Amino acid sequence: MGFIKSVLIFFYCTQLRYLVIGQTYDEISSLERQLKQFSPDLNPRLNQKDPVDVSIMAYITAILDYNEVSGTLQPVVSYVLTWRDEVRRWNSSEYGNVTSINLPITNTWIPKISIINMVRHKSIFMYHNEMEIRRSLVNYQANGFAEFHVSGAQDITCSSEVKYFPFDSHACSIQLFPEYANGNVILKPETKTFDLRFAVSNTEWSITANSVDGEVVPNVFSIVRFNITLSRNPSFLFLNLVLPIVLLSFANLLVFCIPVASGERGSLAFTILLTFIVFITMVTDILPACKPISYFNIFLEVQLFCSVLIAFCTVWSISLHHRFAENYTQDIFPQFLLQMSCAYRNSCSKQQQKGKKNQVVPPRGLTKEHCNETCVDKNRQLQNEQELHEDIRSDNIYTKDNHQYCLKCIDSICFSLFLIILCIQLSVYGIIFLYKP
Repeated sequence: MGFIKSVLIFFYCTQLRYLVIGQTYDEISSLERQLKQFSPDLNPRLNQKDPVDVSIMAYITAILDYNEVSGTLQPVVSYVLTWRDEVRRWNSSEYGNVTSINLPITNTWIPKISIINMVRHKSIFMYHNEMEIRRSLVNYQANGFAEFHVSGAQDITCSSEVKYFPFDSHACSIQLFPEYANGNVILKPETKTFDLRFAVSNTEWSITANSVDGEVVPNVFSIVRFNITLSRNPSFLFLNLVLPIVLLSFANLLVFCIPVASGERGSLAFTILLTFIVFITMVTDILPACKPISYFNIFLEVQLFCSVLIAFCTVWSISLHHRFAENYTQDIFPQFLLQMSCAYRNSCSKQQQKGKKNQVVPPRGLTKEHCNETCVDKNRQLQNEQELHEDIRSDNIYTKDNHQYCLKCIDSICFSLFLIILCIQLSVYGIIFLYKP
């Protein structure tokens, strides 16, 4: 048994020595010179009419930025290209068992691949200096299997879809095609999805879906599309844009709660109106001018329109207040408002009288004289109320109390109307965003 172990150890040592000593500098340099003799401009096929099948796989390492206004996506993507070379292959036993070697891209054949929807540079090979080009290598196996890695930040055109802003999602794609005539190079996807193992998360955007598909037309062209879906992280914009606008919309209704005589009603209405204009300017800088328009933009425009109407109602109520103060109520519209408010007040007072008639009989402890005095007081109160109603029914006599009541009715109607409009809007948009596809 000891003899057999010794033989096995000697055998493995000789093989290891052969592998280490056999792959010498001279043997590898000799192999490199042999492979560099082939022209880098010819296809790696013995028959030049045969197409070269290039498999491609992509890794997304980061999403640097996505600009919705310009429709530009800036991802950092790494591509792995593999193909079979029928020319650059060797017998490893003739070169000291060398099974793989790296060749510079300037001395060997590599597929020229471009991006259809690139903003600036069309090619995926974006080198910034000569050193990067010289150190870019293609790995070859002895059987002719070639592998090449390239990576970089790219500017891709991507159409914006801001219909559900700030809960929006955008579908983007990186479309690759080989720049060779007559379909000499066929580009094929190696996987059906992106590899996101090395992706660094973005604070604003996240990749929620991805897929890879290809299209090949024989002897014409081939295209590979890397599709991703970007979804916005809405927390920041919701807290700093959406929520302030909703709260400001409710605050706008407080204009009708301020007494007209205070003199602060107009200033508050126009301040809130200007604030809405500032928010519209902010949203214009964020959202692109595309179709369909976002629901949030429509909501903001409706709130601006309601704010304008509130400002008009405020100015109108202030004007009525001054007219009533000067007892100038000869116009048709002020007369109509006073009559309507007085009629409503009469109907309310009649209902109160009916309620008083149904009151309980006085307690037992009261004497007859007390009952007579109580009845006399009630009769006097009823006479005073009748005289007041007769004054209200009069077409030419309106007291200060009638004017104030008319203004309060107008404020109540305006407050209720705009509150109902705001609640309906919030309910509709809540349903839209809740059940969005």
